[in-house]
Amino acid sequence: TLASALAETGFLVEQVVLSKEIHNRNPQGMFSHPAYCEKDKNGQAAIPVVQTSKTSQVVLWIKVKATTKGKIRHSWHHQTNGVWTKISEVNIPIRPSSGYRMWSIKTLRPHLHTGEWMIVVAPSSEPDRILCITRFTVK
Repeated sequence: TLASALAETGFLVEQVVLSKEIHNRNPQGMFSHPAYCEKDKNGQAAIPVVQTSKTSQVVLWIKVKATTKGKIRHSWHHQTNGVWTKISEVNIPIRPSSGYRMWSIKTLRPHLHTGEWMIVVAPSSEPDRILCITRFTVK
């Protein structure tokens, strides 16, 4: 349950958004098909599509309920020839809050970054305790 997830880690992802930019700490320019958290890699819902002809970056914005301070890790993974490779990792400090907003940004290069992407959100101190996985496609 959500309550037990919060009790186990001290963190609960309440909202996840993929957008083109941040303005006043909020996501702007959402991509078609909203982002969502999935606990497995076989989600059935449509995933966001990012057109590199229309934007040069993707922002992962999340709202987290936190009962403790710590760091949240955003790990950005790209799939090439059926293999997932970690491209970047960002560790973001968090304080106790009923709705702490945080984000990380990935610059896209059309010739390098087309295809499937996955962002794994987890406590930095426990990277195997996954809070959220969200996916998108770059075209």
